[in-house]
Amino acid sequence: MKIPKNPSPQAMRALAAAIIALSMAACSKEADDARTPGKKLDDGIAKMEQQSEAMKAEVKQGAADAASASSTAMQDAKQATLEMREQVGADLSDAGIVTTVKAKLAAETLLTVSDINVDSTQGRVVLRGTAADQVAVARARAVALGVKGVVDVDNQLTVKTKS
Repeated sequence: MKIPKNPSPQAMRALAAAIIALSMAACSKEADDARTPGKKLDDGIAKMEQQSEAMKAEVKQGAADAASASSTAMQDAKQATLEMREQVGADLSDAGIVTTVKAKLAAETLLTVSDINVDSTQGRVVLRGTAADQVAVARARAVALGVKGVVDVDNQLTVKTKS
């Protein structure tokens, strides 16, 4: 029987149980006369081997259970990572759309970008605020629609009233 260099706690318990079983077998008064010391030793070794095999089976089952649990946990983590990456990508994409729309609106001479609020969710842009006239309102919509990634524009701009 091969003894590992760093036996596990289960192996140590099995060894201790085998030693106790051998000791008890040696001290037993039942049928001591019928068995020789060699036979007693052989019986003790056989018991120890049975316990060792049972332990091996338990360890194998435990390893299989751990591998299964690990695989399930890895799949769950992978799925959560993919979902998070999609969400972050969408958030970054919308932030990029807002930044680009604001920059293009700022370049327009008809529009005062400080009067326009731009929001984006999944490529759907919402423009809120005021513009000088209907031409500026239409131009803001056209500028926003021209930005890559914009799928729709909800133009809620109103015309400034002249005071």
